[in-house]
Amino acid sequence: MATLDLENPKYFMDDPREAGRLDAKVDPKEFIDTFLASYLPADTGATLVDIGCGAGAIASAVAGHYTSAQVRGVDLSTERLKAARQKSESLDNITFMEGNIYDLPLEDNVADFIYTRFLLEYLQEPVKGIKEMYRVCKQNGMIMMQDLDGQLLSHYPETIENFDKVIEGMKATGFDPSIGKKLYHYGLQAGFKLEHIDIRPYHQILGKIDDKNDYLWDLKMEIALPQFEKILGSQALAQKFKDDFMAYLRDEETIMYSNLITVYLKKPTT
Repeated sequence: MATLDLENPKYFMDDPREAGRLDAKVDPKEFIDTFLASYLPADTGATLVDIGCGAGAIASAVAGHYTSAQVRGVDLSTERLKAARQKSESLDNITFMEGNIYDLPLEDNVADFIYTRFLLEYLQEPVKGIKEMYRVCKQNGMIMMQDLDGQLLSHYPETIENFDKVIEGMKATGFDPSIGKKLYHYGLQAGFKLEHIDIRPYHQILGKIDDKNDYLWDLKMEIALPQFEKILGSQALAQKFKDDFMAYLRDEETIMYSNLITVYLKKPTT
């Protein structure tokens, strides 16, 4: 099975199409209003860090909203960072840096607020990554970690051929479909103290999927095809798995759901 090289980590969904797919999924204003506004006043002069910023849809919106703040976006992908810089050309309070969560290109104790979305689910050593956030975070600063719990796991009827084999194979890359429920515990292990936990529904596909999400799921599965091929041993089986999965989502008699868990943690004063 594939494994993640911590010295040169690679996201198995790394694909030129992935940035657009992720941008299409998120409403940056809604994210700011729902998950940041309660912790960051509009006139904050804080240093904010987006880890795994991708093509910068959220980081750019954050910089545009918090005009007195300094925003730093960190991502592994040179191509996604290029797109992020293009998005933010009109902003003078944002900088994008290439780097990974195990070795952030930032000094100790420089960030007032750090956030990361849908990244920890792909890490083989999430606590190591969170400890790196602890290093960068100021005392009394805060981190926000957001990820899914039960991704792909909660569905009925369970009729997709090779489903369990694919999930187990993806876990070997570091993918954890149940990471959401672990974030609180992992944060404490890294040295943080709990501030707040928010749990809400995320995927709720009840019967046939709508057209927009059909397109996004089909693209996600297309990008993941090389990984499916590694797990199942042939291109034909990988394609069949994708086709079976999409047929499941288009079936009026099926259900699939997951929860979004957002954990806010504070770095204590020593």
